[in-house]
Amino acid sequence: METPKYLQTLWSYKWLLAFGLVVAIAAAFFAGFTITNGQVESRAVKSYTAGTTVLVTSPSDTLYQAQLPAQTVEQGVTPPEPLDLSEAAQIYAYLVAGQTIEDQVVSQVGALDQDTESITAIRRTTQPAGDERFPGSLKLPVLEIVGTAATEDRAEDISAAATDAFLGYVTAEQDADQIPPENRVELEVLARNAAVEGDTSNPAIPIVITGVAVFLAFVALALILGGIRSGREKRRATPRRRGRKAADAPPTEAGAAEASIDAPAPSSEHDDDAERRLVGAGSGPRTD
Repeated sequence: METPKYLQTLWSYKWLLAFGLVVAIAAAFFAGFTITNGQVESRAVKSYTAGTTVLVTSPSDTLYQAQLPAQTVEQGVTPPEPLDLSEAAQIYAYLVAGQTIEDQVVSQVGALDQDTESITAIRRTTQPAGDERFPGSLKLPVLEIVGTAATEDRAEDISAAATDAFLGYVTAEQDADQIPPENRVELEVLARNAAVEGDTSNPAIPIVITGVAVFLAFVALALILGGIRSGREKRRATPRRRGRKAADAPPTEAGAAEASIDAPAPSSEHDDDAERRLVGAGSGPRTD
């Protein structure tokens, strides 16, 4: 089976392709990693999240009571109706992620990078060790205020600033509405969690793309050089073929005519000698 022409071309430039492979490996390495202070670090964009857990409660909370004491109900007065604090926590999550809280956070920690930094909050639906990426079935009056950033310290600062801003915002709103202390919602910070590394960009993607692209560029260069060399060889071989064809071709009618014209005519002296010999032969003595 005959080897394809393009494979023959690539093989003739094998040293160029070997050099291209080395360059592709180097380019892929620097596309995925960087050297900082003598250490190799990945270029993948890292993301860290830090959460602050806040309990939504009230002065009349019965969380630590085994039973509710009996109460005297006055005639014509409805008993107090507690609000569903778990539903309130869900609304508070939207307030934390709103522009008002973000403006206060920016005033404390500086402007947020829109690509890597954010403020959000979620109502917990799982146990403390649960992952809210896979929500549970619980409806808890527990709010988690989350700060996201490219570094651990920055994520923790954003989460802490957002928590303080939200607590102050709620107190200011309660004061503005002149809500009695016994009827106010209370926010209790349960834990300020350390930042944890979240999802990062895949470092293999730029490495593979860069390496393949650089090597294919050298393959294309080898094919282009092979095409140029092949074209030159064809142009050099064309005059030689024409010369051989002209030498091997049979003479044409025009060439034969020219040859007959150029050929020397028979000499008249030879004709005279022949005529004398014939005459002499006829006039000699005869014997009967």
